[in-house]
Amino acid sequence: MYNVLLVEDDTTLRFIYSKMKTWTECGFKIAQQAGNGKDALEILEKKSFDLIFTDIRMPFVDGIEMLRRLSERKNTIPVVFASSYDDFEYARQGLILGAFDYLLKPVDEKKLAEVLTRLKNYLESEENAPKIDESVMNVFEQLDVPIESSQFIYHTAVYFSEHFGEVFSVDDIADAYGYSKDYFGKIFKKNFGVTFHEVYSRIKIAYAINLLRTGNYKAYEISDILGYSSVDYFTKVFKEITGETPSRYKAKLDGRY
Repeated sequence: MYNVLLVEDDTTLRFIYSKMKTWTECGFKIAQQAGNGKDALEILEKKSFDLIFTDIRMPFVDGIEMLRRLSERKNTIPVVFASSYDDFEYARQGLILGAFDYLLKPVDEKKLAEVLTRLKNYLESEENAPKIDESVMNVFEQLDVPIESSQFIYHTAVYFSEHFGEVFSVDDIADAYGYSKDYFGKIFKKNFGVTFHEVYSRIKIAYAINLLRTGNYKAYEISDILGYSSVDYFTKVFKEITGETPSRYKAKLDGRY
């Protein structure tokens, strides 16, 4: 079951929504309720949900402002608005801010089922999507390249995430997605502003830093994990990117410098 946070200031409507069988029939359950956007935001700081089903006009913090604050927090929980006909302009603003959909009040269970079915398909596709490694995300953010901005960038992020512990070349990643080496290199440079080799090195060193932080690995072990030909070469690349050797970087992490 997917968990739903129901946000509605009208207690009668909250009761009506909670009694609708459509939720469970579509694989959802109302896990918690809130009377306004302010309370909902506080709940969301402590718990996670798969869907926020919310009214638009509410006291303290309305639905649109709640969605705006969630966006600022980079919280990507799908949001479905329930709004009256007079609130259509508000609902449109919500869609612009990234809301999944909206339903007109009084909420029709058949239409709710249609939205929930589409949402379930979306959530299932997200669950089965390849996971992007944290080191890859960090490097892309440093380069100001949003992973979701294009299919090319997304595919590149996936490939890096799945293979950065291996030794591979621009030919390998180009072949994987049906590009020629030259064409891939040009598109890559256009999107990232730097070469494939530089991004590849940054990602591997970002992952090396994460391994150093755990305190469980020596430099030569990290070098082996990341597929470097020797620890000396790993140290050289590490210093080029961070300005420090792995041992000195680790010493700083430990507070010894």
